[in-house]
Amino acid sequence: MKKALILSLVVSFVAVAGATRAAAQGTVGSKAPEIMASDWLNTPPLSLARLRGRIVVVEFWATWCPPCRKSIPHLIELHKTYAPKGVVIIGLSDEPKTKVEPFAANLGMTYAVGCGSSSSGLYGVRGIPHAFVVDTEGKIVWGGHPMNEDFEPAIQKALKDTPPSLMTANEKAAAEALLDKVEAAAKKEQYAVAAAMLARLKQADEDPKIKARVAALRKTLADRAEARMAEAEKCIETKQYPQACTALGEVAALASGTDTAAKATDRLKELLKDDAVRTAVEQARREDEAAGLLAEVEENAAKKAPAALLNAYDDLAKRFPGTKAGQAAADKAKAMRADPALVAKMQNAAAEKDCLGWLSMAKNFIKAGHGDKAKPYLSKVIGKYPDTDYAKDARQLLATIGKK
Repeated sequence: MKKALILSLVVSFVAVAGATRAAAQGTVGSKAPEIMASDWLNTPPLSLARLRGRIVVVEFWATWCPPCRKSIPHLIELHKTYAPKGVVIIGLSDEPKTKVEPFAANLGMTYAVGCGSSSSGLYGVRGIPHAFVVDTEGKIVWGGHPMNEDFEPAIQKALKDTPPSLMTANEKAAAEALLDKVEAAAKKEQYAVAAAMLARLKQADEDPKIKARVAALRKTLADRAEARMAEAEKCIETKQYPQACTALGEVAALASGTDTAAKATDRLKELLKDDAVRTAVEQARREDEAAGLLAEVEENAAKKAPAALLNAYDDLAKRFPGTKAGQAAADKAKAMRADPALVAKMQNAAAEKDCLGWLSMAKNFIKAGHGDKAKPYLSKVIGKYPDTDYAKDARQLLATIGKK
């Protein structure tokens, strides 16, 4: 008897303790327990982990509950109003899908509905309908009857206190990766590159943290645009027109869509109406292009054969006469031609290339039994390079053809 009484007390204590813990889990300020359901209506399977970053309303209800039926139209209207703002409303019932689905269709329940849910116990729910507002960090910020006057204000407060992200996890990850690159470019003062990359970012306003980072970057670019605008005006005063046009073009790119960009564009158009300005800008462009090509030739000079390098210098000098780089290329070509050893090396290389090609053609014709077609190639070797070993080989081949 005594033993049975003790066991009864222990069971009662465990039950009360379990209920207390469950109730504590569903209190304001606590972390919202994960939700579960065997079937879902109007949505793929949901979880609070998957919905992290959104405001979530979790409502417990049943088809047999008159107050629940009365609150459903209100929840439908809240869903219409707040879903576009990042609020997800979920109705959870412990009833099976076969019971819930026709009921939900009849009442026009457009928000997410979970069937066969056992989550109410985790939230310490003792009566239905009962709703909870969960913020973007997964914390319960309100709990009570969904028809209470403070229910919708609680949703509005959660939206204000913890603005939700309307981006998917993949969209947010892609945006953050792009912003990392933009910030790195801005840090290196590669502002034009940063502006071009930032222009590719979409949906920036759909996530509060992304929006804040974008705003900071736009402020950096706007400050740079203002500084470059001031530099452009100084260049115009001193008639440094190419530098002024470059600065104005940069301003237009950095501050796209702003009054500063519009001002820079108008200023640039006005400048380019002047023939002298256009001539100066075109000359500067040619100087820059020629300098870039010369730098590229110089960078690869060690890898080029002397003849190829000489051709590159000649081509650059011919394409960009009157530029510093063009003149530098002409001077380098002249210096190469004035070096006897280098000229001899190039001539030997040319002879080797010519003779090897001609001899190869001749040997192929001889092998095919067309000695008459081989003779012109052998004659070229002998005629152009008479004192070389290649000419000696050509004579021997001619003698062989003559014997046949």
